[in-house]
Amino acid sequence: MYRAVIIDDEKWVVRSLASTIKDQEYFEVIGEAYDGLSGLDLIKQLKPDLAFVDIQMPGMGGLELLQTVNEMNSGTLFIMISGYAEFAYAQKAMFHNAIGYCLKPFSKSELLDSMQKAYHFLESASKDIIKKADDSEEYRFQQIKVDNKMVQKMLDYTNEHYAEDISIQNLADLCSINPNYASQLFSQEVGETFSTHLTNLRIEQSIYLLSHTDLSVAVIASQVGYRDYFYFAKVFKKITGITPTAYRNHPEQCSFPKQANT
Repeated sequence: MYRAVIIDDEKWVVRSLASTIKDQEYFEVIGEAYDGLSGLDLIKQLKPDLAFVDIQMPGMGGLELLQTVNEMNSGTLFIMISGYAEFAYAQKAMFHNAIGYCLKPFSKSELLDSMQKAYHFLESASKDIIKKADDSEEYRFQQIKVDNKMVQKMLDYTNEHYAEDISIQNLADLCSINPNYASQLFSQEVGETFSTHLTNLRIEQSIYLLSHTDLSVAVIASQVGYRDYFYFAKVFKKITGITPTAYRNHPEQCSFPKQANT
């Protein structure tokens, strides 16, 4: 799930937007601000994927905020909000690459359409970034080789599908055996449970993406198989000793095996 902030000087608008965002599965609200300057600080601090921003605000207007953030190359998308049906505002917003422009009072369907557009843009952008990273310096998991052909088949399948919702049941079905037997075989041959092995693969790949791409932590979590950003951050810290954001800033503090960085 991608992360969003709401920046508007009218609290009823913020509440209305937050309520609408709860009804969809693309974005979650991680912060709010009630003027442009506070909104700029919020974006700098949280680095959201999407910002809902009012055109008219005290201190710094929405268009100035949009332009300032674009100059920072933060990657945050903007959906502009306005109570004025003036073409000049919409034209300026689109000139500065706003992905949507909604008029107050806005309809739920209009907002959801804009969010869906932003979601598809983010998905496409993240896939392009990962592809470029793979093309220039493709990451390969450290290969584990075992004598048991059935377990090797399980390992190869896990390496290929680690980002999907897989379990020991999938491996058992793959080899046409009982799940309990599959679990026992895997642990004996690999030296760790399937669950531990899968978690380590996901964290290993997330470390690579944190090191080699500018993708947000929320996007990376999704790319390696975690639909819940906060659960991913919890697992990452448990395995490495630091948070994903801390790793990106200070990779030398990571306690996870060093080969994941290279």
